[in-house]
Amino acid sequence: MNNKFDYESIHISIQELVEAGKETDKRIAETNKGIDKLKDRFAETNKGIDKLKDRFAETNKGIDKLKELYGGASNNQGMVVEEEFYNSFAKDMRLGDIEFHSIERNLNKRANGIADEFDIVLTNSDLILIVEVKLKYHPKDVKKVLNKMSNFKKLYPVYKDYKIYGAIAGKILLNQAIEEANKYNLFVVAQEGTTLKLLNAPVTS
Repeated sequence: MNNKFDYESIHISIQELVEAGKETDKRIAETNKGIDKLKDRFAETNKGIDKLKDRFAETNKGIDKLKELYGGASNNQGMVVEEEFYNSFAKDMRLGDIEFHSIERNLNKRANGIADEFDIVLTNSDLILIVEVKLKYHPKDVKKVLNKMSNFKKLYPVYKDYKIYGAIAGKILLNQAIEEANKYNLFVVAQEGTTLKLLNAPVTS
């Protein structure tokens, strides 16, 4: 029986293991380099995303400023138109054949779970006229006047025995809005200079 130990074979196996380990280390190093490159790319991508976010944020700020400016301008125009109609009504408190004794503007009241605001309200001894003013009247706005007429009686029960009429008043009155107002027996009021012009003749009996 041959008990001679093969040291040479062991040496070769160890050498192969060392070489394999070096190759593995080399591949790991290359993999780590690849991972580092991916990390760098992700970092660049994230920077790009952050820049886009900043641009979107700036754009949104610009849009918000435009909305604010437009909303402010629109509100200012509405206030100017309301002021003009109020002054015209106050100068000559008549509408058609109806004469009024008093006029109020921007009435606000909250009671019994109801809250509402009324642009212009004219009264005499037995009649109330609620005038809602807009720069441009659309058909969809007309029915809101009916709701305000109903709310007025609930908010001001002292006028419960008065007749209440409604009117739409605007610088721009679309034909469809005038037709809608006629359907609900509402006055339609336009303006010529500082003079009021009644565009229809609702039944007031």
